[in-house]
Order: sequence, then structure tokens, then C-alpha cells
Amino acid sequence: MSSKKVSGFKALISNSDLLAYLKSAQIYKPTPVQSNAIPKFLAEGDYSVQGRTGSGKTLTYLLPIIQKLKEVEDRSVQDKKAHPKVVIMLPTRELAMQVFSVAKEISHFAKLRIRKLVGGDKGKTLQNLFQSQMDILVTTPDRCLRAFKNQELHADALKYFVYDEADQLLEPSFRRTVSAIAETITNDSMQVFLMGATRPTNFEEIMLDFFPKRRFISVGQKEQNTIGHDIKTVDVFVEEDDKFIFVKGFTKKRENTNGLIFTGNKARAHHVHEVLASEKYAKNIYLLHKDLEVKQRVAVVADFRKTGGVLVATDIFARGIDIEHLQWVLNFDIPSDADYYLHRSGRVGRAGRSGKVFNFITSRDGRRQKRINETLVKQGRKDLRISEQRAKRQK
Repeated sequence: MSSKKVSGFKALISNSDLLAYLKSAQIYKPTPVQSNAIPKFLAEGDYSVQGRTGSGKTLTYLLPIIQKLKEVEDRSVQDKKAHPKVVIMLPTRELAMQVFSVAKEISHFAKLRIRKLVGGDKGKTLQNLFQSQMDILVTTPDRCLRAFKNQELHADALKYFVYDEADQLLEPSFRRTVSAIAETITNDSMQVFLMGATRPTNFEEIMLDFFPKRRFISVGQKEQNTIGHDIKTVDVFVEEDDKFIFVKGFTKKRENTNGLIFTGNKARAHHVHEVLASEKYAKNIYLLHKDLEVKQRVAVVADFRKTGGVLVATDIFARGIDIEHLQWVLNFDIPSDADYYLHRSGRVGRAGRSGKVFNFITSRDGRRQKRINETLVKQGRKDLRISEQRAKRQK
């Protein structure tokens, strides 16, 4: 692509249905990663894309993939059932449902068959899915692998495979499943896209382990994989024993705003939730962690989107989820992984919206602060460093 500045989506895509969708959604200006990647995706090859959280990566791959599907569409040919043309895989059900929702909105204009296969689907839902024609399938790793191994889904027609949040999907916790998927689905003509906001230093080696026969073209490294630039960070020093008391005043002060509190584990999330719910320190208090039943998790996210309030969560909510009315994030516990600090904080300041990130800092957080700050410096975001001095105590 030339260095000429892209002023609108008409310079990137030509499909009138997609342009109509963008107009309806009031999306007029492509983000840097979209301007950079979309023209490349319209060509051949496998791509690894790195773009900061909130930079519009979902549309970065959906728009060119759908345009290419429509270019070769032939409705006179009857597609086989359970033969997706596109598979989009995400690490959690919540992220999959979000991408599924966006794809469904586009399908109202582009007339595509969008299906989902995620944890919790069973019975007639699965029977109907495996008996249906499909253009795009949005899924999660375990369900995806099981369906293809059991030949409930077939890869013969597959043209595009997207690993969304690829840095997490290629982590050790998903390694066996994702590796098995890569070995099971081996179409040579299929394009593969790895999408992520962060990238470990050994990512090239990891990609080679998972995809030894593929050579990925890297896109977007010049756009720092950091949180947004419309974010103000506030570091609050508090002793560990006082955190559960301190969070009451913190939340009460913001009772008419919408925020997200991240804790280090499920037990601490439950404790924070109980403390805040006991005396209604906010208009609505929600709790989210991976051990909740699927129906509960879906209901919590839906209710929080609709009514706002305060959501207390573990890192299951750190990646990708976009809540438009979110105004602040509190790191009740500083994460041990620097990338998760970026992902958590990236829940605000998305798509040009402003937001605040608060960090509860204790005397025990020195090593974590150092790791996070070193990463931020490497990312070129010194302004987001966590204070290594005692922050002013706030209420």
C-alpha cells in the first residue's frame, strides 16, 4: 500500500453492502491497523497482525474476508451442510459471542450465514448447527476441535481461519488443543490470520511450532501494542490489609459511574463483590469469573451492558470485550503478567473514548511494578508507568 493517507473505507473496500453496514454503524474513518492490514488481507498469504487493544481488529479481518467471500459467491451452487468457509476462533465464550454479534450485524447487509459453536451449546442447538449451511463459524478451541475430529464439521470448503487473541490462543494453556486443530485442519490453500494486541518476544518461534509450513507476514508492529492514548492512570497506595475497606469508599465516590474492578483470582473477586454488594456501594454490582455457569456468565455480561454499574471480574474479562459506557478500571490486584495490565487497562479508552485506570499499589507489588513498567517503556508508553513511589492515598 502507498504512503498516501487513507481518508475513508471506500479507499480500502469496494463491496457496497459492507459500506452500507459501516454507514449504518456510523463508522467512517478506518483505524491505523485497518488502513494498514485490510489491503493486504485482500491479497493472498498468511498474516500475523499486532494492533493495540481497541484498534478495531475485528473489522480488520471481517471486512476483507467478507468482501472476498462475496466476490466468489454463487448462490446457484448448493453448499454442503456443516462446511464453513471461514472459522473464527477466540479463547473465551464471551469474546466469541461479541465477534458473532458483529458478524451478524454485517450479515444483515451482506446476506451471509453466520453460525456459532461455543461452550454450553448442546442438544437441538448443536443438531441444527451441524445440519445447516454456513459461511462463517465463530467458535472456541475445545468445541472447534471436537466438532472437526468427530466429523460433525468438515474443512473441505474452508478458505480462511482466524485466530483472534492469538497471543492467548498460542499460550501453554491452549497449546494442546490449538496444536491439534492446526494438525487436523491442513488445507494448503486456506489463509490463516493471527490477530493480537500483544506479542511475546518469542512469538516467531511459537508460530513456527504451531504452523511449521506457513510463513506469516507481520502487520502492524509500528502501531504500538499498548492501551489507548485517551486514558489517565491514577496510582493509589494502600496496604494489603486495608484493600477491602478502601474499595468501599473508592466505589461509593463513583456510584453514578460505570466501572470494572479486576482481582487476582476468583476468591478475591467473590470477597470484593460481597463487600460492595452488602451495602450497595454502587447502583448495580456484578460478579464474573470462569467458574460460573455459562448461562450465568452470559446474563452477567448482558445485564452489565444494559444497566451499567460495577463489574467485579477476574482476567476472563481482560481481553477484547468492549463495553461502550465503561468509564474506569480499577486494578484491585496488580497482575503478575505485564500484558494483562495492558489488556485490563484497555477496556477503557477504546475507539476514541476517554477513561481512567486506577491501580491499588501495595508494598508487596515492587517486582510486578518493575515488570509492567519495563514492558511499557519498550512499548513507548512511559506515561502509563505505575508509580514506583508511594502514591498519594485517595478516598
